[in-house]
Amino acid sequence: MKKIGIFIASEQKGFFIAVAYQLEKKYSLTVTIFARDRHVVDLAKKILPEDSRVKIINLSILPNRVKSELAVKESNRIENSYDVKLSMLLSSDRALGQGYLSNVQKIPDIKRASWSYERKIISVVEDFIQKEDILKGLDIVLQLYPNKVVTKICNKNNINFFSFTYIKFADRMFWSDDDFLTGSSYIKKLQKNLKSTKDKPIVDYCIDKPGDELNKSAKYSYKLAAKTAFEIILNDSKKLIRGSNNKHSYHYLGWLPSVFRRVSNYNYVKNNSATLNDLRSYKVVFFTLHLEPEVALQSFSPEFSNSMEAIIWISKSLPAGFILVVKEQVASYAVRSRWYYKQLMKIPNVVLSHPDVHSWDWIKSSSIVATITGTVGQEAIHLERPVISFGKHQIINHLPTVYYVSNYMETALAVDAIIGNGITKKLYIKSKSAFSNAQFDSSINIENFKNTYRSNKFEDTMAIEAIENLIGEYPEIL
Repeated sequence: MKKIGIFIASEQKGFFIAVAYQLEKKYSLTVTIFARDRHVVDLAKKILPEDSRVKIINLSILPNRVKSELAVKESNRIENSYDVKLSMLLSSDRALGQGYLSNVQKIPDIKRASWSYERKIISVVEDFIQKEDILKGLDIVLQLYPNKVVTKICNKNNINFFSFTYIKFADRMFWSDDDFLTGSSYIKKLQKNLKSTKDKPIVDYCIDKPGDELNKSAKYSYKLAAKTAFEIILNDSKKLIRGSNNKHSYHYLGWLPSVFRRVSNYNYVKNNSATLNDLRSYKVVFFTLHLEPEVALQSFSPEFSNSMEAIIWISKSLPAGFILVVKEQVASYAVRSRWYYKQLMKIPNVVLSHPDVHSWDWIKSSSIVATITGTVGQEAIHLERPVISFGKHQIINHLPTVYYVSNYMETALAVDAIIGNGITKKLYIKSKSAFSNAQFDSSINIENFKNTYRSNKFEDTMAIEAIENLIGEYPEIL
């Protein structure tokens, strides 16, 4: 009988608890929930049907077995056994790797970020040893996002692992079986489409709904900031009085300054930015900044995550008459310093995008679209624009209209190739057809998934649909 482990943290608890139950009942599998804390444990016990035999393990109470004097020895064993550098794993952690976040100078401090090197190493070693123990004997692991420690162990021990996530097309979801949310089935379909001598009919693109709703819901006013600040003071004070706050997490009221900085930075960019009309006499290259700290950069582009450096490489590569437009991410005004925007504006051929100009309008007016791992790269494929990709693991890197680069010289060569040689209409259609069909064929539409991140309900309908999609894409796992 196949054994499955499901990691459940704070997001999509009701969904994954329902997935655990359906896998046990419908497919007669042995299922274990690995709960992040007692809150997940309590919820699972509350909403799982009475006939459930799903096992629940509370990860937060498992004992730590690493003594400081053994940390170095264990570190060497892990690095040699799993072909990984612990420093790379630390960099993908928003707390232990906070020092790598050079593009968001005003991110609130996390106490764990200031731990000593030894203590950080011990922390990741403890996590590794814990995961080694609980993953023994499993055949399949499911999770919301790929945890690097879990996936390293799974790869070494031939354990199938899958993450359920958005494919950046409307409300469509898919299962990825790798570290970077691309997925072997997804890639195979894309490559098969590219090799075909006849293009499939293009699937009309629909904007990524969760991202679009986030962008549309963003509001910037000091009145709203004051309300949010009051809520932060109230919630943080309750945690302090009750003693329920995480002693190694953010400081008391750590996020309070960011609430007001968000508004002031937005207003600053709005008053010092360009619209489409302002740049009518120039050719445009478009680059979007990222939300940080977030898995999109720290985990999915571990080799390179420096937006400022990418902007500088592009800037130095552009011929006269080209302007690089940099657009801020709606949720990042709160964590960047005013210095960051001023520094970008000092670069001769760089301007900030007016916040109210939609990314699609810039893409349609651009000669080149550039990104590290942003959705804008995928949108550029659908809107038939060439892409310079700084993210090594992006799905679009497989397309002939995308240039993956990893340094200044490669960036300069990509810019010259796109501007000098151009890309034929036929090749744009080839990329668009192959990509749109791979996206559509690899995924299923679950419209309500974006509304259930904090849901405590037993989301059985979505769970059944997701499981059927998983088995349809990877039938060999069962």
